[in-house]
Amino acid sequence: MGLLAPSYGAGVSRSNLSGRPATTQGTSLTASATPHALSATRTEIIASTAFEANWVEVIIKNMAQTVVITDGLLNLYIGGSGSEVLWIDSLSAGWSAQHNTARGWYYWFPIRVPAGTRISGTLRALIASDTCNVEINYGWSNALAWFGSGVETLGENTSLSRGTAVTAGGASEGSWTTIGTSGYRYGYVTLGVQGNNDTSIAGGTLEYDVGTGSAVLQGMERFQVVENTTEFLSNVHDGWWCDIASGTSLQVRAQHSGTTSGNNFVTIHGVY
Repeated sequence: MGLLAPSYGAGVSRSNLSGRPATTQGTSLTASATPHALSATRTEIIASTAFEANWVEVIIKNMAQTVVITDGLLNLYIGGSGSEVLWIDSLSAGWSAQHNTARGWYYWFPIRVPAGTRISGTLRALIASDTCNVEINYGWSNALAWFGSGVETLGENTSLSRGTAVTAGGASEGSWTTIGTSGYRYGYVTLGVQGNNDTSIAGGTLEYDVGTGSAVLQGMERFQVVENTTEFLSNVHDGWWCDIASGTSLQVRAQHSGTTSGNNFVTIHGVY
């Protein structure tokens, strides 16, 4: 006999994808011709959401290049052309895998999106005029008990188009590194990771823990990232449900499955 559970409820979803699958699917964004600067042009990703949503997926692909450092940060905006408002800033985008190699860098956020919302984006990058492909899926799930109204990013370094340096441990956990202080009460947290500081990625699996006061927070551990010797990273896990108070100093530590090959660069994204 099964346990009592909520009744069934249909959900709906939509995407910016159309047509036949391709290795470059998604909306192409081009960075400024000036390294680390934001382009003045917001590239439209979704013209108008078809219904009110309570979750959003953002999948970033195709920035990685062999033996090249490809740091980059993605900003997302909502609003009409010429009157866009910053919505989610500084998503770690660089080192994202080619679409036919791995899933790229994947973000999932339980966040409200009103019907009729236009979504656009800009890319800042180390490499002048670098590009990425962005896929956005959104939907309404009757199974979600909580969803937020915004996303805060901690740890971004816009002058270098990357996050905060974190050195992973090998046989033991690395040291805790402070990423930033929450400005809101978070109900969900995920990470962005780029790196490393050179083109000598050893390959293997990284696991990240989030904590405060040099202790793991609420079981927020083992966020896995696969890194490949051809200089791409791809996350295995999506994030954690949580209840983190505003004003909490958040830290990250990491451990590598093999020999560490340098710093990685981490951003924290908290839904409030």
